[in-house]
Amino acid sequence: MAENLAREKVSSLLPQIFESLDAQFDWKKVDLYHEFLIRENEKGGFFSKNDSALILDRHIIDCLVFVFKLKESGFVSRETNLADVGTGPGLPGFLFLCLKESPKLTLIDSQKRKLFLLEEEIGKGNLSGANDRISFEYMRAEEEKRKFDLVTSRAVVPYPFMVEVVSNLVKKNGYFCPFLGQRNFDEKVETKVLKYSGFRIKKEIELRELEFVGKRHIKILQKDSEPSPGYPRLWKDISKESKEGNG
Repeated sequence: MAENLAREKVSSLLPQIFESLDAQFDWKKVDLYHEFLIRENEKGGFFSKNDSALILDRHIIDCLVFVFKLKESGFVSRETNLADVGTGPGLPGFLFLCLKESPKLTLIDSQKRKLFLLEEEIGKGNLSGANDRISFEYMRAEEEKRKFDLVTSRAVVPYPFMVEVVSNLVKKNGYFCPFLGQRNFDEKVETKVLKYSGFRIKKEIELRELEFVGKRHIKILQKDSEPSPGYPRLWKDISKESKEGNG
């Protein structure tokens, strides 16, 4: 695979923010990660066959912009203790490790198949410089006992129910920042879930630069208090309600 492929593609697709992106990312690490996803895609079942040719555009570049916007907005630094929930093969989580000044990163997924391949790849030294800032947890988010400064997720549980799932993972005054697509949720349900989970909306970041892959935005949710008694509920109860179309 051509060296600097990711950098060249980002330059072509995102000229308006390329200079800022270029200053933040280690492109060699991004390219090595792209190669890993392509090479192990069939074994790991990361993406469908129809999506495999679009890994760079539809998965890596959109996650790069997500990571960049959080860094640019001051929510991520080298001191940040960050967890990415339902990360699969490391999306968007691993892209935080591709920052030149990367946070301390924990990747969490209850299904080992995809994430373990990334752990093996890093253990072999094929993603140089990655292994001293990253850890792996194979469990459900609600089973994790540690608390983090910042928690992220992408396409795991429908929003806003994901807020309840991660509510115990976030430190008080910390943040949950889900990477979201179109606004297809009930705002009344959102208000209810945020209230009993202890969060409030601090801001939203529109990702208009990513319109070539669809509507994208980030919710910046700050944790003001611990969840209400009885929350978070059992996974089966959260899952059932989320499948019923936002309650």
